[in-house]
Amino acid sequence: MNDMSLSLTRFDVRGTTFTLYDPGDTVAHETFSALGYEPAVVDLLDRIAAGVPAATFCDVGALHGYYPCLVAARYPGWRVEAFEPNPQAFEVLAGNIRRAGHAQGNAHCLALNETGDSLHFRGRTIVAPGTPDAIIVPGRRFDDVAARLPAGPLVVKIDVHGAEGVVLAGMTSCLAGTLPGIDLHAVLIEVHAHHLLVGDHDYEGMLGRLEGAGLEVFEIRDFRDTDTSLLVPLKGETRRRFVDPALWTQAQIDRERLIVAGRPGIFQP
Repeated sequence: MNDMSLSLTRFDVRGTTFTLYDPGDTVAHETFSALGYEPAVVDLLDRIAAGVPAATFCDVGALHGYYPCLVAARYPGWRVEAFEPNPQAFEVLAGNIRRAGHAQGNAHCLALNETGDSLHFRGRTIVAPGTPDAIIVPGRRFDDVAARLPAGPLVVKIDVHGAEGVVLAGMTSCLAGTLPGIDLHAVLIEVHAHHLLVGDHDYEGMLGRLEGAGLEVFEIRDFRDTDTSLLVPLKGETRRRFVDPALWTQAQIDRERLIVAGRPGIFQP
């Protein structure tokens, strides 16, 4: 499609403006507050960027590229690597990154997972082989992708509609800090309702993988409704209530939850 025929949406996020081709108005449909789309995430990224002016930002599950385009416009010292397995969404994503004019922006049509194998995919998540209307998309392990990135700080955002455990299982070396030259500064993970989780992964396993790598884990409360990133340590009773899906509220089930993990001392609640 010719770029001139596209209807681009203009966003103004805390004084940063950028445009996005967003078929289906996905950002508008998932904006629940007058403060905009996931405002606490922007506040958290601002906090990170204040201490890390040059980094690689990996957006896993980038869809049409809202965060890659925002990051390219807002943090000029950051490199953008965006991953989207759906071929139709990927085409939109690649076009948006191209129009952003970011010299260090790349889009990849890949499903990041624990084995690196190709996967069956439908809509916005991994599905079982034989699922009607599923397509096969190429897969990679995050560790294999990260090993080819430039040395330096790494910020990862994961929003994969229930496959978050699958992605984390493919980034064990990155999480542990054993990839030469790669310094994982933070990983942000949108965590979906239990019935959407893919594979043999649950909340306990996800937190255990992060904690086992020596990371501190926090939940960002009300990330869709507040412009301040309110970090709550996932420890003790708070952790217990997070890992037990029976204790999630209906709002948490419907609107997801967000956690962030980083090396000890990086984040203060």
